[in-house]
Amino acid sequence: MKFAPFFFALGLAMNAWAADAAAGKGSADAAPSAEEIQTIRKILELPPERLSRIRGAIEHIEKMPLGARKEFADKLAKFETATPEERRKLTKELRERGGFSGRVLEHYFKSLPPEKVKEERARINGLSPEQRQEFIRQQAERFSVELAKEGEKKSGGEKKAVKRPKGDETHPEGSATTPPEGSATTPPPVIQ
Repeated sequence: MKFAPFFFALGLAMNAWAADAAAGKGSADAAPSAEEIQTIRKILELPPERLSRIRGAIEHIEKMPLGARKEFADKLAKFETATPEERRKLTKELRERGGFSGRVLEHYFKSLPPEKVKEERARINGLSPEQRQEFIRQQAERFSVELAKEGEKKSGGEKKAVKRPKGDETHPEGSATTPPEGSATTPPPVIQ
């Protein structure tokens, strides 16, 4: 009975391939390749939380345009052939570029005891996208002050100038912009 789930999954896959062939999506004798069978077998060995992550990744990939898929495939190939040290470096770079959500989660995990991180990461990965987004929003509110300080440290403590659209009359203190003509703070024109 150990093989029952495998044969069930294989049967489902073969039905899907047969339906694709009947719909004209593939050749009439399109049978699953050895690689496809091996992939299904490996999928059957995964724990539920990994299956959930893979499902999310597949759904994300399905929505990608072809150009983005190609770019992603190239990055994966580079990652696959990298040495363990290069993989750690690439992973670190990806996390750093992960944007705000990544920074929030990283800060959250740093606030936990080391033995709880793996368990909590699995729990978060098991959430639906909407639940995960809500969780990240809550943590962002919780750590907003720390995240702001962290951002200032990374930028060297300097506050970046905010670009404002033309015609915006709200100026930061010490702004070198001149107020609109005709306002009370505009000096009178000089007559020569």
